[in-house]
Amino acid sequence: MAFKIFPKSTKHDSAVKLELVDDSPRGTRAGDTETSLNWTPHASRIEVEEEGGLSPSLENAALMFAHGNEGAAKAALAHALETTERSQQMVWMCLFDLHARAQDRTAFEELALRFVVQFERSAPAWDEMAGASSSDPTTSNARAKPKSLLRGELTDPQAPVIVALVDASKRKDAVPPRFDLDIADLDGASDVCGLLLAGSLASLRRKGSVISIRGLDATTRRLSAKLQAGEATHKGLWYLVLELLQWSSQSQMFEDRAVDFAVTFGISPPSMEPLTPVQRSVLTVRAADVATVDESLVNDRIVWLGELKGPADPCLKMLSLDAVTTNPVIVDMRRVLRVDFVCGGAIANAVTRLMAQAIDVRVVAATPIIQTLLQLTGTPAGLFAKA
Repeated sequence: MAFKIFPKSTKHDSAVKLELVDDSPRGTRAGDTETSLNWTPHASRIEVEEEGGLSPSLENAALMFAHGNEGAAKAALAHALETTERSQQMVWMCLFDLHARAQDRTAFEELALRFVVQFERSAPAWDEMAGASSSDPTTSNARAKPKSLLRGELTDPQAPVIVALVDASKRKDAVPPRFDLDIADLDGASDVCGLLLAGSLASLRRKGSVISIRGLDATTRRLSAKLQAGEATHKGLWYLVLELLQWSSQSQMFEDRAVDFAVTFGISPPSMEPLTPVQRSVLTVRAADVATVDESLVNDRIVWLGELKGPADPCLKMLSLDAVTTNPVIVDMRRVLRVDFVCGGAIANAVTRLMAQAIDVRVVAATPIIQTLLQLTGTPAGLFAKA
């Protein structure tokens, strides 16, 4: 806030009005020297300029929320509504957000009535805010769900998607990681890349990871057509095709290709293994609407989940220069429960590094209190958008 209490200098202010006051008696010529030039500036006013997007109460509430003290954050925002800060809609939105997180519908609706009186417009809906802020115990501690694209001929074993899948297959997570994998434009893979992909996908499958694979059936058929029984080439691609058939649950085609593999290389092929019920459910949903394109796959979103904490939270790996695969990078935060202050600063630094390399970043569906915290830690306000 910048408070300009003193009026601007009248010597250079073109906005000052000059008034000619004729004090001479009637009949005096206009050119007579008795005509006096008097001017009076308008009464000075206090000017208030917004130099930052966050009021003191918003900053305090965001800090308290980041440290896990939602009660103090609500108290700070409630007090702000008794001051001149009540004219800022973001103060109200953050308080709506906190009431929704606490599942306090009574307080939410009382605040909605006050909001209507203050701004003469509709208040946020409970279902919308509570749905965005509710915590799901099955996902609240899940790691970030990366969006992965596999395109063309894969020849680099250090490609970000391959590295991410291999690393995830080696971790011992309490909650298995989940991936959205787009292979619709995958044309082939070298022996090394094929083996790495097949091995990591097999490991994740056995751990119970849920992987939604776009273009699974069509790509499997396309890659399989390149493999000829009796020609001992493209061994990595053979393993990859067999693994993709595991994910598609096409047992008959798997058995046929497994026999071809054994004839071609003279070794035992992998065995068909059943998917978990959750893995099968994802396969069923996708098969039921093959023509529907998953919005998250089209937009190549990075989806963050649960509580983001510390300077080395796994979510930050998805914003590294080596990991991003599209421009702009879209970060979906609709299922984020909390961001602590240190992680918020790390996110702002990661965003700054991407923008320095001419990579745009868009943060979508962040709830008001999380958006406020990220702005406080340095993320530009212009990066936030609705879903």
